[in-house]
Formats: sequence, structure tokens, C-alpha cells
Amino acid sequence: MRAAYQSSVTNNQRTNALKSTSAAHTSDSHRRVRPTENFSQKTTIRHQSVPILPSARKPHWLIRLSILQRSSTVVLFFLLATVLALYSGTIYSQRKWYQSYQKRENLQRQERQFTTAIEVLKNKMAQQAEQPETGLLPADPTQAIFLKSAPQRPARSAETIVSATSVTTRKSPHTSAPIGY
Repeated sequence: MRAAYQSSVTNNQRTNALKSTSAAHTSDSHRRVRPTENFSQKTTIRHQSVPILPSARKPHWLIRLSILQRSSTVVLFFLLATVLALYSGTIYSQRKWYQSYQKRENLQRQERQFTTAIEVLKNKMAQQAEQPETGLLPADPTQAIFLKSAPQRPARSAETIVSATSVTTRKSPHTSAPIGY
């Protein structure tokens, strides 16, 4: 109870001190200070001591609210950065897709044009071959050439194949092309 009384007395004293300083400021405002031509004179300035109020502790809800504000600002910043990154990624991927699509369409159009040109050339060659002045004759089955098949070779065992491949690899280790299929 005594501590509460002392704090109220000090608060009253502080209030009175603040009132007296504000009254002193209002009374001083009517007086104008005229600059003196002689700066060597000492001027005395009256200093009043103003009691310093103790720093009041902020309520817990205000502290929590300010922490919430700071943390939500940081979260908002990261969310904004994420949204911008996703948006730019989406725009970039759509642009790349559109360019690839256009390239594919151009390649398909060129393929159709090449196919048409090849068929036109085949048709012209067939028409030229049918003309008598070219000197080409139609194929005659009686003049066909028949070739005899090669004689059958004996089958090789797996051991001879492995030994043959190891001999060839020892002779030419720098061969990069396959031997055959």
C-alpha cells in the first residue's frame, strides 16, 4: 500500500513538474531574445531539470502482436517471392512450349512438302521413262540374270568363335566399329 502511495506521489510530482515547464515555455515565448552585437558577453541559460519517466513495459498482447506482424511480413515476403518464381516459371515454360510447337509444325509442313516433291519427281521420272526417245526399254523377264547361292559353310562351335574374337581384339585393340551383326 505504501509503494502505491509513493508511486502516486511521484506521478503527481512529475505532473506538476511538466506543468511548470510548459508554463515556463509559454511565458518565455512572449519574450524575444535580441541578438547582441557583442558576442563576448556571457549569456546564461536557465536549465530546468525534467524528471525522466521510467520506461513502461509493453503489455504482452502488444508484444505478441508486434512479433506476429514481423513474422507475417517475413512470411509474406517469402510467399511473394515464391509466387513470382512460379509465375515466371510458368510464363517461361509456356513460351518454350509454344516455340517448340511452332518448330514441330514447321518441320511437319516441310516433311509434307518434301514428300510431295519426291512423289512429283518419281512421277516425272516414270513419265520420262515411258517416252521412246529416252532409249529405256521395259523389263523383259527372259533377260533376267540369276545368281547361284554360295556353298553352305560348316557351323562353328562357341569355343572357336570366342577364340577368334579374342585373337582379333588382341591384334587391333583400337577398333571401335563392331565386327558385324
